[in-house]
Amino acid sequence: MTRSLAWLALLSLATVTTAAPPKAEEELVDRVQKSIRLGVDYLAKRQAKDGHWENVATKFLIGQKGGATALVTLALLNCGERPERNPNVARALDYLRKLPPERTYVVGLQNLVFAEVGNAGDVPLVQRNVDWLLKTALADKATGRLQGWSYLSAPGAETGDNSNTQYALLGLYAGKQAGATIPDGEWRRVQEYYTRTQRAASPTAGFWTYQTAGNAALADGAASFTMSVAGVCGLIIANMGLGAGEQGLDPATGVAANCGVYAGDDAVARGLNWVGEKFDFEQGKSKFYNIYGIERLGRLSGRRFLGVFDWYREGCEYLTRRQNPDGSFSGDGIDGSVVVSTSFALLFLSKGRTPVLVSKLAWGDYQDRLKGTFVEVSGDPGTRPGVVNWNRKHNDARHLVEYASKELFKGTPLAWQAYDPRRRNLSDPADQLAEVGVLVQSPVVYLNGHTNPALWIRDGRREVLKRYIEEGGFVLAEACCGDKEFADGFRELMREMFPDTPLRKMPPEHAVWRSHADVSPADFPDLECMERGCKTVVVFSPKPLAGYWEEHRFMPEKGKAAKNEGERAFRLAGNVIAYATGMEVPKPRLTRQALAAGSKEDRSPPRGAFVPAQLKVAGADSEPAPAAMRNLMAYLRDTARLDVRLDKESLFASDTDLAKFKFLYLHGRKSFTLGDEELKELRGNLQVGGLLLADAACGKKEFDASFRAAVARLFPDSKLEVIPANDPLFSAKIGGEELTSVRCRREKPEGGAEAEMRAYPPYLEGIKIDGRWAVVYSKYDIGCALEGHKSTDCLGHDKESALKLGRAVVLYALKR
Repeated sequence: MTRSLAWLALLSLATVTTAAPPKAEEELVDRVQKSIRLGVDYLAKRQAKDGHWENVATKFLIGQKGGATALVTLALLNCGERPERNPNVARALDYLRKLPPERTYVVGLQNLVFAEVGNAGDVPLVQRNVDWLLKTALADKATGRLQGWSYLSAPGAETGDNSNTQYALLGLYAGKQAGATIPDGEWRRVQEYYTRTQRAASPTAGFWTYQTAGNAALADGAASFTMSVAGVCGLIIANMGLGAGEQGLDPATGVAANCGVYAGDDAVARGLNWVGEKFDFEQGKSKFYNIYGIERLGRLSGRRFLGVFDWYREGCEYLTRRQNPDGSFSGDGIDGSVVVSTSFALLFLSKGRTPVLVSKLAWGDYQDRLKGTFVEVSGDPGTRPGVVNWNRKHNDARHLVEYASKELFKGTPLAWQAYDPRRRNLSDPADQLAEVGVLVQSPVVYLNGHTNPALWIRDGRREVLKRYIEEGGFVLAEACCGDKEFADGFRELMREMFPDTPLRKMPPEHAVWRSHADVSPADFPDLECMERGCKTVVVFSPKPLAGYWEEHRFMPEKGKAAKNEGERAFRLAGNVIAYATGMEVPKPRLTRQALAAGSKEDRSPPRGAFVPAQLKVAGADSEPAPAAMRNLMAYLRDTARLDVRLDKESLFASDTDLAKFKFLYLHGRKSFTLGDEELKELRGNLQVGGLLLADAACGKKEFDASFRAAVARLFPDSKLEVIPANDPLFSAKIGGEELTSVRCRREKPEGGAEAEMRAYPPYLEGIKIDGRWAVVYSKYDIGCALEGHKSTDCLGHDKESALKLGRAVVLYALKR
């Protein structure tokens, strides 16, 4: 095809409309956000002038002064309503602070509220409530064993029940989080209580009943779904409450004598299986009470699935369909108060949508059971019964997220999840892509354990992990207790997935050592990493670290230097997470990540489809972001109704096929040169209507200097100039929306990269030929951002901004 014919073909594409496509069905994440706003407005309108909601609460919490107010306030806080910005919440807090401890539900909810607010002045009230709860716990007179909590404040005045007990435990753990002191012995009493009172003597084992006055009561009560949910939560909370942990850690080596052994572990597994088999949002007359319990179980256990149910997604579908026009939710029975049912619904919606920072990858063997639940088996005949090799540390991911939330993200609520791809048949590439779309919402996948993970992470599961990394995901791996078999297996897994980019020792100049706190490479000489393009995508420690992350006592105090191996391990993890996320908070759960299908689906694009060309440069890494164009083309297809081919063509500037392409892309991080023949062909292409988009990967100075030198030779009579903010390239006429602001990480005045991305007017440079931009250049990264890669040392845009900039340039090329 001649150049003139190629240009005519391009002109025919210029008739493509850039109007927005018809409005799709509202995304679930948007429906949830709208539902939360409506619910918050409803509750605000129902508040009494002196700050409480007692006058509108009936049935549940009746006769318990402050209970309804504490529940509503907790819901509002979790929906983002803060006392410093919302006078309704401030008045409610004033009301709650004046109430003495009298009833279990109220005291537990008070502590949940005070912990959520995080005001140091409330710590004495929190400790007072903790002391009251410990004092009013019921105990067997003969044995001293815990019998739970009751409605009344006088010990022994009433039989304990598991509903009061779960709110007492919530209050105790909230107290611990707020700074109250609780002896480890109290948590061990709770473990013993829930283990003893679980119904576990028949094929339907695994449930709890409402009242459990000693062992005899087990025969008197029917199985209760809500109390079984509470029972599993109680065991998890008790485990979380223990300060020293149960693993028998050697603080000097990081090796645990009792690795993977937890009191109550079997009871938790039985309870989760029973709940999974009986899963139902509508349980008797307590739907909304039940729904909040399900959210708590899913969050505390880190499970995305309870049984076969994606509990948060399905719960959001359930609730958003049942909300009243005025923003309320109507319950019955103990949920008969609309204020109470609305508060429970908002707690589910708001807490469940917390962004997932870390996904802990499940791997290994398991045995299927009825109705989709399963029991895992070790895969290692030498381990203790019930020990699961991928999850020998139950609290490591939880504590990493807690630490990152406080140290890196200014207290922003963040979550973790146990990500288990074994529950799905992932043989179909379309199913793999959909699963990656879910997993990529979490910026860090955490993988550790004993034995060889490469034996289990295979086929479709391996493809999901590989594509996750290619789409901007990051893997943090650790050999639990320094297990050599795991270390060798993990290296094997990475080598098989990415044979051209092996793991190597982390160099002392790597940004991870300084991405947040100063961490000495000498403290972690065995740390390994793997790069893809200009970004590290895997960090692996063959030496044990998770044993320290397992125990809250090693979490260093904010602003103080690490003083032992455990605290240094937390500092390192904080740096890794800071690097992996680029200090950007993940999007809320349910946020859909659209991914471009692989090339197999794109073999027959529509006739006349737009095809990008990516320039290769001899001797340089001119494609450090190989999926950048694929992702940009998919975005153009979905947002601009443009017929595209997802597969780019990669060619040198001297290639005779260069004339076929009128949109060229160049992206790199290292120095390069273009030969005279390459410059001649490229100049000819641009002079007859072509456009070159180029950017420096992560703002690398070496590429920037080389590109400016190449452009000076390409067009010696022209210079790169800043493209004005009012240029048609940024206009709605070209791109369908006016581009006035992008998010970008730029240089500090004194050098180095800014800690956070900020909003700036778009900054592009260019060279004009005959009144049109023929070269468009960004010294700030676009290509790595198109792949979703982030790091604290990367000068460049976030993915959304990169997509919008790329879209504007492509559409400008077509229309001009």
